[in-house]
Amino acid sequence: MTSHVIYDDLTEDFLQELVAHYSNNPHQFSRRENKLTKNIDVYLKTDRTPLDWNVLKETARKNIFNDVFRAYQNVGSGSLTESHMLFEDIRSEKRIVLTDSLMSVLEDESTKKVLHNENQARWAVVEEAWKVGITPNILSYNSEDGLFYSETKKHRIGLRSAVDTLSPYQKGRCFYCNRKVSKFVLSDHDDFSDIDHFFPISKLSKIDSSVPNPNGIWNLVVSCKKCNRGKEGKFDQPADRQYYEALVKRNILFFEEHKHSLKNAISLSLGAKSKKDILTRMVQIYKQFQPLRAWKPEYIFRTEDEK
Repeated sequence: MTSHVIYDDLTEDFLQELVAHYSNNPHQFSRRENKLTKNIDVYLKTDRTPLDWNVLKETARKNIFNDVFRAYQNVGSGSLTESHMLFEDIRSEKRIVLTDSLMSVLEDESTKKVLHNENQARWAVVEEAWKVGITPNILSYNSEDGLFYSETKKHRIGLRSAVDTLSPYQKGRCFYCNRKVSKFVLSDHDDFSDIDHFFPISKLSKIDSSVPNPNGIWNLVVSCKKCNRGKEGKFDQPADRQYYEALVKRNILFFEEHKHSLKNAISLSLGAKSKKDILTRMVQIYKQFQPLRAWKPEYIFRTEDEK
């Protein structure tokens, strides 16, 4: 087996995979556009003749591997040690040198299978997180049922990235009192944007094992700090019915919009395949909270248009 591979030998196959991936996941590239992705976008809108492909490949050849090999061996916040690297990238010579570690993997079918399955599962988590605009740390992947979950059903996890995802749909205002919120003020300020679990996570997890993951987008709203955890705040109380109805309406809106970035997240987290499924699931959950005293904010902020 050869101990090195030149870039040009990989370009055709790699570009085909990249184009196929781009056509199915354009959201992944929306924030990191470069000349190559722009040209891929142009190519996908052409008749895709052999000439079009050759033009694209010529563009790709110049920069397609700029960061691929270096990033490939990054793990967490660091890089693999030299003794564990699978290859050495010789960028000046446009080739990679395969190491003994990689050779041993390639010769062991069971190891290859384990690595492939693990890689596919981890990559699926990253892609799904990019698709819905949240951090990959929120999601884990169950290969048996093919669904995504947040890391735990019983404890709160870091959900700050959901602020940027949900705020635009609330017009930058608190879900409850309509106060203008900001993530740039100090966290003890009333206007600070919190992520609130609409159905309290401490109670939801005790209902029964079939309850959807409370850390799912279906149960998250952006709240001001005062409503969420200030004096007379919501804390672990269920919110008034009007807010439940607003949440149901929002989740159905996300789901029904064919190209909505959160459609898949709502479907996955609620295990719903239709508007009826969403409504049925949320009614079942809400019934568990109806006997409890409902909370609502002391004051509702009005915009100029609403006054």
